[in-house]
Amino acid sequence: MSRTTAPTRRHLLGLLAASAGLSLSTCSAPRPMHVLGASEERGFYYEFAHLLSQAVQRSGAAFSITPKTTGGSLENLQLLRENAVDLALALADLAVESQDDLLAIGRMYLSYVQLAVPVDSEIRTMSDLRGRTIMLGREGSGTAHVGHRVLRASGVNVDEVELVDIPLTGLRRALTEGAVDAALFAGGVPNPQMEAGSAPGGESGIRLLDLSRELGILQEQYGEVYQAAAVPRGIYGATREVPTIGVATLLVARAGLPDEVAQGVVEVLIQRSAELVPSGTVGVQYLDPRSLIYTFGIPLHAGAATAYRKLHG
Repeated sequence: MSRTTAPTRRHLLGLLAASAGLSLSTCSAPRPMHVLGASEERGFYYEFAHLLSQAVQRSGAAFSITPKTTGGSLENLQLLRENAVDLALALADLAVESQDDLLAIGRMYLSYVQLAVPVDSEIRTMSDLRGRTIMLGREGSGTAHVGHRVLRASGVNVDEVELVDIPLTGLRRALTEGAVDAALFAGGVPNPQMEAGSAPGGESGIRLLDLSRELGILQEQYGEVYQAAAVPRGIYGATREVPTIGVATLLVARAGLPDEVAQGVVEVLIQRSAELVPSGTVGVQYLDPRSLIYTFGIPLHAGAATAYRKLHG
């Protein structure tokens, strides 16, 4: 090799540096981001969405999940139809009713419908709500959808109560200070916003109503989308288990979500299920394939179906 073409030591080092820089640039390239419709801040969906996002990150997946704060199920499904989000959490009753073009990733945790009154309230049943000021869930939310159905099942007409709209973060205070007579919310148990500062003996300041009668009526009208559930003794200071209504949460996706993303999410749901339970929440079952694939007739996304077959034959 001639003197004019022989690579110098400085030239070789420069090539190596350039190569290393290219490799680092490739490794640090942003991963495709997919938006997940969650709920209002501090809600159960909100916490779960962030846990899922973090678990996907830790898994080394070739994509990322970014939670979006929303009003809950109803808004999530609308955003999904508008392609404004790629994935969404939604209560199963709403998802089943608006399942056009919806594809399921899987069935998530059971959401517990909880109707609370002040601990010393004379309200004992739903029929006692006539003439009262109540909260049935944020306006336009999936919780409100369930709440109105529960109210109708009790035989109380909506014009017999005064409805108010209170953020979840202010609900416990509104109850304990008498600003509202009863409030319905849904999610895991205990709800951290309602449990804060509580202790055994009813010091949480709230008490849950038994909704078993209303459950039976809802099941007659709408089927197994509504399930029997029970809030364990000790939650919110209760001295006994309280029967209530359970509604499954579904993780759904737009039809155009890439198969490899749907498959990767399922792998995280199954392989990292222990990382996906909000801290302090005892009223949810761990994710497992038997419950994940039961999506109330909403078809599985092709990528999700592939993952279930691959992981569990």
